[in-house]
Amino acid sequence: MLKIVFFMLLVLANNAFAVTNARSALQMPLSKEAVFLDLETHENSVFAVGERGIILKSDDEGASWLQIESPVDVTLTGISFSSNKEGWIVGHESTILHSVDAGATWTINHYKPEEERFYMSVNFVSPLQGYVLGTDGELRVTEDGGKTWQLTILSVEDWYQNHLFAIERLESTALVVAERGGIFYSKDGLTDWQAVLSPYEGSFFGVNKIANKYLVFGMSGRLYLLSPSTLEWEKIDTGTDQFLLASVATNDNKTVFVVGRGGAILVLNETGQLIKAIEDPSRVDYTAVTILGDSVYLASMAGGVRKMSLQQLTD
Repeated sequence: MLKIVFFMLLVLANNAFAVTNARSALQMPLSKEAVFLDLETHENSVFAVGERGIILKSDDEGASWLQIESPVDVTLTGISFSSNKEGWIVGHESTILHSVDAGATWTINHYKPEEERFYMSVNFVSPLQGYVLGTDGELRVTEDGGKTWQLTILSVEDWYQNHLFAIERLESTALVVAERGGIFYSKDGLTDWQAVLSPYEGSFFGVNKIANKYLVFGMSGRLYLLSPSTLEWEKIDTGTDQFLLASVATNDNKTVFVVGRGGAILVLNETGQLIKAIEDPSRVDYTAVTILGDSVYLASMAGGVRKMSLQQLTD
């Protein structure tokens, strides 16, 4: 489980965030060969975050990469931009980084290794509203651009809080996916989270939206559509037993790519129908994917970021 090997993330307290003995990431000549756990496009740039606190940025469509100074040397697991200027990165050791200059520089918003908590992903859906997901069912929501956060504990059973992996918004609703079949749904995306009966017992690693439904994926090639109105499941036959770890939609939302272990790349159309299943001959384990222009960027456990054309993957 790549996500379980590298992730673990948690969150901030309310207004004050102490910094304890943080060490800056080293500037490394081979930083572009590091293992990256999340990719994000912002404006005309591609960002990559991953092991050893490394943050990379490419302004020339992946032809070259610049290592940006990072105030921590811990594994970074997620990145999201809330506006043209503001960005957020999360990672191990209860790390949250914040940028106010479109990702050119980053400062520590929260870092507390003594908490023994880890953050798994971050997702801002507007300049003011964002989510950070962590271990032990911890979901934090901000409605004021990260000035304050409200903590909610999500759990399927009282005795166990599932680690949370990803969240997606669809209209006013929100869906959180977690380990051990944990699925949590909110009608307003903020409160009254309810556990949804999972179609299988394994972990879910990601969620996207397609065809006015949630696209949910996880272990052993499991891929489902979930209706936010009926909370009914529809299984998609993927023809693979590889773990599915990340996804991205094209700007027009007509195509969604889901990637995972063993070089798996699944291509779905705007109705949620699987139109192509690719198994990269290298069999690398893909950890993240994003799109900029006519190109798809993929990070893998082999290290670095690979660029492929949209046409190459959809034809």
